[in-house]
Amino acid sequence: MKTINLIFKLLIILVLIFLVLPFQIVSNIFNLKFRYLVPYFFFKLVNFFLGIKIELDQQSKVHLSNKSEVGSLYVSNHVSWIDIVAIGSLIKSRFIAKKEVKAMGIFGFLAALNNTFFIDNSKATKSLDYSNNISKKLLNGENLILFPEGTTSDGSAIRKFKSSFFESANSKYLCPNSREEKFINVYPITLCYLKKNGLPMGINIRRGVAWIGDYPMLRLMYDFLISGNVSIYINISNAVTFKDFGDRKKLSSHCENTILANLTNTIHP
Repeated sequence: MKTINLIFKLLIILVLIFLVLPFQIVSNIFNLKFRYLVPYFFFKLVNFFLGIKIELDQQSKVHLSNKSEVGSLYVSNHVSWIDIVAIGSLIKSRFIAKKEVKAMGIFGFLAALNNTFFIDNSKATKSLDYSNNISKKLLNGENLILFPEGTTSDGSAIRKFKSSFFESANSKYLCPNSREEKFINVYPITLCYLKKNGLPMGINIRRGVAWIGDYPMLRLMYDFLISGNVSIYINISNAVTFKDFGDRKKLSSHCENTILANLTNTIHP
């Protein structure tokens, strides 16, 4: 039964990929506005067929409905490949990822197709250039997702945030209505893997969902696909700006502390 279920899920994903592929390629070539809309609906369908249930509180729903004249920077803890599908189904956006992702075969191809912004975070000298590029994209109306840990955690805690790319939020724009200068909004996002097949996850089960160390990606996906449904609680905290802290390290620290507190309170209410 597990094998049949696995084959069914894989076939569904392949069909979805082939259905959206032409639309995404054309929208990317001609730089059409719906190049972020296609992945958004694709991820929603993948969530449905893979049994990924997202739980949102009312505050998070309000933040998702907020409109801005420019893009927002969303900062999230990172646990698994499932994070991409989950967040991508909530926010019309592009992800910021390490350049190594681009070389990951079909996953790299799909990431590139999804307009992922690839960075080389092994060279600190490039951080300012990347931050400037990210700022331009945000001011141009693009939402971006940043995983500042630089790697994945075990899902029950987080790793120290790297503050380099928080400098990208140090950008002002003129609000057309009030003619007031504003800064880019930064939203901390907390991902907490709560349930597996309807039952609460303990630390060991949560680690089984997480992508830790050099564990093969395909094996991780296989383990997930045959093991059943998962529920993820996602909290989008109040927006903050660079102006609130005046320093990228303080802004990074605030986001890190906010996410850690939310994660801890959710796991141990």
